[in-house]
Amino acid sequence: MPQKNLTTQYHQQDTNYYCGAACAQMVLAEIGAGILDQDDLYNDNHSHSVIEPGWATGPDGLQWTLVNRKPSTFANTFVLFALDNEDLISRKIVWTIHHYGVAPIALVYGSQHWIVVRGYDVSANPANAADNSYTINAVQINNPWPPTPSPAPPPPHTLGDACGSGGIRGIADEHISYATWQSDYMTGATGGHWNGKFVAVCDPELPSKTVGRSEHPKPLFDGRRIINRNEATEAAQAGLKHYNMFKKDGWSDRFNNRTPNEPLLVQRLDRMDSYYYMIPYRNSDNHSTSVVNVDARFGDYKQAAYFKEPLPHFEKNFHEKERKQLIHSIINKKINIGRRAGKLVVRPEAFCLYPTLVWKPCRESLSPFWPFHMFTIGSQHLYVRIDGAIFTTLHDTVKGI
Repeated sequence: MPQKNLTTQYHQQDTNYYCGAACAQMVLAEIGAGILDQDDLYNDNHSHSVIEPGWATGPDGLQWTLVNRKPSTFANTFVLFALDNEDLISRKIVWTIHHYGVAPIALVYGSQHWIVVRGYDVSANPANAADNSYTINAVQINNPWPPTPSPAPPPPHTLGDACGSGGIRGIADEHISYATWQSDYMTGATGGHWNGKFVAVCDPELPSKTVGRSEHPKPLFDGRRIINRNEATEAAQAGLKHYNMFKKDGWSDRFNNRTPNEPLLVQRLDRMDSYYYMIPYRNSDNHSTSVVNVDARFGDYKQAAYFKEPLPHFEKNFHEKERKQLIHSIINKKINIGRRAGKLVVRPEAFCLYPTLVWKPCRESLSPFWPFHMFTIGSQHLYVRIDGAIFTTLHDTVKGI
């Protein structure tokens, strides 16, 4: 199963709307431009996003920045592709990585977010840009979310910087099955000029005009119920084996000789009857830095992620003891709910904590590895992200953040 994984250094976005700037920073550094300042890159992106208003970084603005900032030593250029379906844009992305050795930048979660696609697993390497005979099995990405900590100034981005580690806690590496890429990530732009198009900034070569074949592993379960935690762990192990993760370069040492922790169940808020489990893997020191997500009804492997440093919310199980601690931390808090609506007080006699974690792509979390606890207080919802941050609303209509 041929694979290619570019050594595109990971950087996090410096604000909650700098995803385009962080992606440009990663790709431009990869082609020899050095590590450029995200403030400057965002200003370029935003001021040249002129086709349609309302974007933090629009597709046209991102393309302009990459072309304008590429070094003279880089002989090629960058072209914005807005294609009719997911298969065509995904093969364009694979061809760019294979032939040009440059990581494309893709628009995901509708129109919400930009990520860098740095690698792939395929049945055979593409012969040319129009080749649609091979099967795509998985992709690897650099997701610049979450932002670097605020209100402190962002750390300087350098070669070997702290992004993805310590208190910054971005996702250093992420492996996504092609089925999850199709259903959860590359879902097509929503509304406006690019409505219904599948968007990425890639190399200048024309893509295939026809769709190729797509194959996915057979589901382990029939989907009639939510599988239990033991079954989720078995599904994670089966997925890792199917995608050869125990032997794959860059991943084998992250799962070999590691023990699964108790899975955490998450419900998707934006999709009916959709759930997934997060299964942390702990090392000999009992710390969890590797995580696998599987579908909680069918058992499909969805994706795996590696964090440079252990994350507290994967270090222990979020069940009775931890949920009691969470409740204790929020009782009698006064929370400003905005819109001049006053402050919400969480009374111990009048709230409900939802039994599972919840998530949807939104400004407050652009990674499925950062879900929320959800409280209901009357008609008001309160979302406590798994790292403790509190929100009264989840914003899912902002573009290019």
